[in-house]
Amino acid sequence: MPYSVKEENSQKMLLGQCEAVIQEGLKSIEKVERAFAIIEQMQLYKESCDDFETYYKKNWAMKMKLLSDLPHPYQIKE
Repeated sequence: MPYSVKEENSQKMLLGQCEAVIQEGLKSIEKVERAFAIIEQMQLYKESCDDFETYYKKNWAMKMKLLSDLPHPYQIKE
């Protein structure tokens, strides 16, 4: 059964909203990557850890793993 014009417009609007959320999320990921790079390059971790890898594992590895365990778009099912 074909969609009505109203349903089609509603879906386009919802698609646009979802894509905007995705764009904002990607910007956040870029900010996180830059923050890690600054911490590593400037050795801001030195007060608490001897090296960046130890710092990362101690403070962020488990949290980042939770993000990587999220389903990929092709894995999301209804």
